[in-house]
Amino acid sequence: MKTAARARLGPGEIIMRGLAVGFAYALASALAAALLGPLSRLAPSIDNLLVWFISGSLTAFALSPFILHTVWPRRDTILAAWAVIAFVRVLGLGIEGSLFKPTQAVNAVVGTAAGLLIALLVAWLAVWLFMPSPTAMPRPGSGRSLWGWTWRVLVVGAAYFVFYFVFGATNALLYTKPFYENNPQYGLALPPAGVIFAAQLLRGPLFGLGSLFIVMCADAPRPRMAVWLGLLLFVVGGLGPYLETTFRTMPLGFNTATLLELFLQNFLTGVVAVYLYRSK
Repeated sequence: MKTAARARLGPGEIIMRGLAVGFAYALASALAAALLGPLSRLAPSIDNLLVWFISGSLTAFALSPFILHTVWPRRDTILAAWAVIAFVRVLGLGIEGSLFKPTQAVNAVVGTAAGLLIALLVAWLAVWLFMPSPTAMPRPGSGRSLWGWTWRVLVVGAAYFVFYFVFGATNALLYTKPFYENNPQYGLALPPAGVIFAAQLLRGPLFGLGSLFIVMCADAPRPRMAVWLGLLLFVVGGLGPYLETTFRTMPLGFNTATLLELFLQNFLTGVVAVYLYRSK
């Protein structure tokens, strides 16, 4: 499948444009935190601005391969980039937060609404910067029925569900459960198993939906795209939120174990999604 010729971006240009997206994300997050006040999880401080900048830049870099190889028009590519952030990060973590901490459900709802708007800004700016010229080809047809897509989305969700419990249980037995028990000063506790089960049962299909649109917008070999999507899901659904909310308050061992768990869960989910959604 061929697209219209476009100016290729060099590594330096990609880095600078990704940092610009990170800067915009930091400013938007700080503005939202200032407007929401006590409903926000983070205050608009200098250290939080730096963390938001890092998180937003990583998100832009993870999105860039798909945008650089898109075969969809600019508007549809923006919606695809927004969908993966909205479904995987904003809605998924909002549902998880509401179930894990029902007393803060209002905060989660308000934060989700603000997060959806910020995600749209990030998607629009990333596409505008990384896709300087629109493609000439119209959106290609998939040839699959609604049921053909539905069962694939559900299988990706099931894969995430399995990976979450396999690697989560392994990490809990080896590190986090003893850490919670031996370090009560951190105020950490595992939620009830039923709550965790319900949260991930809902979050899994959101991984499937978010992955679907971003995978279908780009044209590249499946092995390469599997790596791209695995890294994108790790950044959007794990690394970025963790850096913003937890990383600075926990010791190195806990952070290392948790990030490894998140990487294995999300990266492998991305690999499954690509091989289900894209033909050879």
